[in-house]
This record gives sequence, C-alpha cells and structure tokens, in this order.
Amino acid sequence: MKSVNNYRITFLLAFSLFTASLFAKDGHPGSAVVTVSGNEYTIPIECDDPSRPELGFFTEASRITREATGRSSLVRLRLRVWKDTSDLVISLDRYVAWVPSPTSSGGTLKMTLDMSPASSLKEGVPTALTYDMWMDGERPEGLKNVRFEANCAGRDPDAPSFRKLPAE
Repeated sequence: MKSVNNYRITFLLAFSLFTASLFAKDGHPGSAVVTVSGNEYTIPIECDDPSRPELGFFTEASRITREATGRSSLVRLRLRVWKDTSDLVISLDRYVAWVPSPTSSGGTLKMTLDMSPASSLKEGVPTALTYDMWMDGERPEGLKNVRFEANCAGRDPDAPSFRKLPAE
C-alpha cells in the first residue's frame, strides 16, 4: 500500500511539473538603468514583450544573475499592468507607485516618478498602501524623482552594475 501511495505522489508531482512547464511564460532578456538618490543601478530584467516594456517586466532572479555573472542586482524593479485597469503598478524594492500606462518607443520605456513606501504606520498599525489610497492622494513621503529606462530589446552585458553619480 505504501508503494502505491509513493507512485501516486510521484505521478502527481511529475504531472504538476509538466503542466506548469506548459503554461510558463517565456521572458525576453533586457536591462534597466535605475537612478535614485545619486545612485545608478543597471539591472538585468525579464520582459513580457520585447517591443513593449509597458506590458510588464521584472528584475531577473538573483540566483540566475549570480550564476551567470558572479554579481547581484542591488535593486529589484517590477512593472506590471494593474488588475483590470489601464494603469501600471511599479515597485522598486519596498516602494510603489501607480501611474497611467505610458507608451514605449523601440522597446525602451523611460519614466520619472515619485514613489511611496509599500507600507507605513497608520495610527500605530502597519498598513499596506493600496491602489485606492494612492488614487485618493494618500501617498506617504518616499522617493522623489526615481528615473528608469527599461530596454526590452536587448540585455546590457555589464548588468548588474552600480555607480555613484557625481553631485549635481
């Protein structure tokens, strides 16, 4: 009886992995340059569409980046369409912003935005920032003038990298 259960478990696991691989999304390699607080980060990203970064992208998994380059990305950037709206949600580490969907050009998307912490204390209780709060103008102080340029047409061979920018 024990071996029958082991076969069932093995079969279910193999079937699950097989079906998951059928529905897995293939990412397209790209890179993004993120500028915040006098620092510039070049990071490898995976894009949903190589010609339209506004459809979504995310920082490549740390393990994969370390295996390929021996280095790690120092920031994590993600952009995706927000639910059933035409807005985008952009997260940079523990900061977030919702913005109207812009149009990219030639597989490159450039944006400058202010971002708020994804959570903050509200009446002494940790509270996650929501889309409705953001749209109502309830935006805790966070990062100002975050700039990024996401290029889904190709990956920068120097990604990931970091540099301090000269003072302006």
